[in-house]
Amino acid sequence: MKTKLTLLVLTLLFSTTLLAQKVVALHSPGLDVQYFSSDNPLQDAYAAAQVAGDTIYLPGGSMIPPSKFEKQLVIYGAGHYPSATTATFNTTISGSISLSQEASGFHLEGVYIAGHIFFDTNESVNDVTIKRCRMGDLSMNGDRTNPAENNTFVENIINQVYNIDNLINSMFFNNIIQYRVGDARNLIFLNNVFTFSSNSSVVVYANNSMFKNNIFLQESNTICGGAGGSTWSHNIFCTGSANPPLGTNPILISNYSLTRAEVLVDQTGSSFNYAHDYHLQSGAGLPTYPGDDGYETGIYGGFYPWKDYSIPVNPHISSKTISPTSDASGNIQLDINVHAQDR
Repeated sequence: MKTKLTLLVLTLLFSTTLLAQKVVALHSPGLDVQYFSSDNPLQDAYAAAQVAGDTIYLPGGSMIPPSKFEKQLVIYGAGHYPSATTATFNTTISGSISLSQEASGFHLEGVYIAGHIFFDTNESVNDVTIKRCRMGDLSMNGDRTNPAENNTFVENIINQVYNIDNLINSMFFNNIIQYRVGDARNLIFLNNVFTFSSNSSVVVYANNSMFKNNIFLQESNTICGGAGGSTWSHNIFCTGSANPPLGTNPILISNYSLTRAEVLVDQTGSSFNYAHDYHLQSGAGLPTYPGDDGYETGIYGGFYPWKDYSIPVNPHISSKTISPTSDASGNIQLDINVHAQDR
């Protein structure tokens, strides 16, 4: 933790020079920390990373990613919630993120991705974790001859999970998914909120997948189209039925039917909004509508309860005051509040 705090404070200090440069830190175990403050500091830090598991710390501000990530890296940003990043600004990746199979084991946390996340077509990009990020679409195209497996998406805001033909044996925990899910084969969806509301199906196709403890705000009677043998357990549906059409041969276990107005504290439309409140209303929660694990459905239950403000696990700067000039002795007055994170 001491190393992380030192990196964080140094990055903050360097980022508040007269040039207002964004400074990216690269930490390789056993080596000196390297700092990059060029016009494209993320690209420079990426080029300098050598060891699998090297960690890159991103400050607030907008950064251009490399054209493709082909290294196993850990990347932490400052977060994306506006109200939680007033001291640092949010961390924004100004384009899309593309991962090759050489990036298997990649971990990304606490950033706003202005574009999308792509896995290379028909490449086995495995063991990737995307956590507490906001992003456009997820895309993993292919014919599963060389599938992407064991990837985990946790507490994200995702536009849609649509072109995922090459993704199997992967998990979605406690995400807010705005639009549709495509060809879901051998996937697990636990404690997500699907805000999509239209006459189209939320899940286009689901084969041998598992949907547990989710909330589907779709009000039409279309949740899943052509599908086979998927399990639907302890989900809240807003279609007017606890067991709406869910494809062919679904396995249905203790699902619930509520109206959309009864489910969440404050949410409207299909799009995510930072001002909305995604907690369950008291009538939609425990003990009346438990998940299959005995905890609540939706993003505040399950293995990974939603962390308010999506603050990443690295130490968080909640406020800072830095004097614009030095005193007669050349000292600068600093008042920085940094909070360690336990998860």
